[in-house]
Amino acid sequence: MMKIIEAHYPIIKQTIKRAPTFVYSILDQLIEGTVYTDTENLQTLLFQTKSGIYFVAGDSIHTVLDDQLVCCFQQSIEQKKRFTLFSYSEQWNIKIEQLLNDQLRKLERYTFTFDESLYDSREEREIPNFEVMPITHHHIKNAQAFTYAYYDEYWDSTANFLENGFGCCLVLQEQIVSEAVSIFKSNDFAEIDIMTDSNFRGQGLAGRIAHIFIDHCLANQLKPCWDCDVSNTASMYLGTKLGFTTPQKYAIYTKK
Repeated sequence: MMKIIEAHYPIIKQTIKRAPTFVYSILDQLIEGTVYTDTENLQTLLFQTKSGIYFVAGDSIHTVLDDQLVCCFQQSIEQKKRFTLFSYSEQWNIKIEQLLNDQLRKLERYTFTFDESLYDSREEREIPNFEVMPITHHHIKNAQAFTYAYYDEYWDSTANFLENGFGCCLVLQEQIVSEAVSIFKSNDFAEIDIMTDSNFRGQGLAGRIAHIFIDHCLANQLKPCWDCDVSNTASMYLGTKLGFTTPQKYAIYTKK
């Protein structure tokens, strides 16, 4: 078992066919993380963020990464830290459930592919009475959902988010009513996270702020990413309207 040094990260980026955005955030060294492998040819990989989010990729059969995976889980219990494991492979799902079955809760989600040809870039962005503003310290201080704790969790620190991530919000009389931020971002991808104040839902604000986020991605040669729970029909509907297509199911495992 060995940790992969940063010099090998570009090779891994070329090797991986499909992975969550946070994996590319680690490989582009925009957030702290560790990558483990059990073979010199990088046949099997385990990614770990500082906050306790994991992803397994590669050969699930001929690997000794099992011990490292169990070790990470046990450490999360001992240290009372988060353990969230992403798997895009049914073979890995079987392996994970064999190793930690009675200790994990399984959640199914969809990841979508953005098709720019389906994206309506002409839609009106102006929203009467609302001001569109980029996320700053001031907005984070007054945010309902995307607080300092949120950025510490996903970006290691608020300062790192403000330097390497991005987001925008709709403001009405100094009140933040809707936000779209990059929960994760790499040099190539940006995964969107949206919040709208419950008092302002049903007005199409989530769609408007998502359009602004996507416009920013396209202007900066970033591919927007959209994920949601399989039961979140509202998110699936909105994502489809925005040009996200071909949903692919994957699993997330968390501690019970």
